Amino acid sequence: MPDIIAQVIESGFLTLWDYLSAHVLLCLIPAFFISGAFSALIPTSTILKYMGGSMDRKRLAIAYSFAAMSGLVLEVCSCTILPLFAGIWKKGAGFGPAVTFLFAGPGITLLSTPLTAMVIGPAFAVTKLIFSIVISIAIGVSMELVFREKRADQPSELVIVNETKTEEPEKRKTYQSGLFFGSLTMVMIFGTAPIDLFLKILLVLGASIVTAGFALVYYEKSEIREWMKETFRFIKMIFPILLVGVFLSGMIMPLIPPELIVSLAGTNSLGGNIFAVLFGTIAYFPALVEVPIADMFMQLGMHQGPLMAYLIADPAVSIQTLLVVNKIMKPARTVMYGLLIIVFSVLAGLFYGMWF
Repeated sequence: MPDIIAQVIESGFLTLWDYLSAHVLLCLIPAFFISGAFSALIPTSTILKYMGGSMDRKRLAIAYSFAAMSGLVLEVCSCTILPLFAGIWKKGAGFGPAVTFLFAGPGITLLSTPLTAMVIGPAFAVTKLIFSIVISIAIGVSMELVFREKRADQPSELVIVNETKTEEPEKRKTYQSGLFFGSLTMVMIFGTAPIDLFLKILLVLGASIVTAGFALVYYEKSEIREWMKETFRFIKMIFPILLVGVFLSGMIMPLIPPELIVSLAGTNSLGGNIFAVLFGTIAYFPALVEVPIADMFMQLGMHQGPLMAYLIADPAVSIQTLLVVNKIMKPARTVMYGLLIIVFSVLAGLFYGMWF
């Protein structure tokens, strides 16, 4: 028994060390700075105003597109998105775009893509991002088509998150913000690129200097302070939990027989994908912890099809999420929402597994 405990603890520390040495400095840190910049420098009202009011086909397309990309800006978990979802629906957002927003907020986060690229692979991460965007829109459209007659019901039990950000200053041009966010994004792209380490460090350093220059020229000191504040808020909120998740996943690995995972999800079967999605739906992990969990499953023998299905479903939904959604949307809509997530995630896993 002591030998098993020692092995479990050692596995946890080794996994944590591997994670820290491989993924933090050039991957997560730039992503945290991008998330902080989005949070501090882009008003939430910019997102919300495109999803409300009566909409023609053109505005509806914009609403779905904006809702599907919301996770890249908001950076929230499946529980934090709930009051935002209730708020935009109560304000008059279309039901379909609001549901797309509900899935996309936690399911398509800016931090998860580079982390997934570093842990599992760039092709897998990009494909997962595309699948998640398409599925978020498909779920929203499906819910709108099924429950169009019942749109009059409005959620009233959750509070609306207060808007605290100001609009973009008139003196700052759109291209200036584009240059800043573009160079900031390049820091992360260079940091996650599969290139020589020395060249990677030089490119990251160069892009960081350019980004700092754009920030000093185009943004006020108060805005830069808010950017730093939001960046460190994300680090304090996510990073410790992420480390705990990595350590626990490393501890769990020696306790799970690889043959069990292989037997349940070792092939790209319908049953294997359903198992992966149901595990992701029932289980709840803090933001980004699903990535080291997925890495653990992959090392234990899970096929990449079910792995894709798991990573699409897990961030967006959990039992507690569905319980709260039920209070907002009522049982019929909640059941349909959960079923759509399962169906589309399984189909994505099967498709990716066949292609892979």
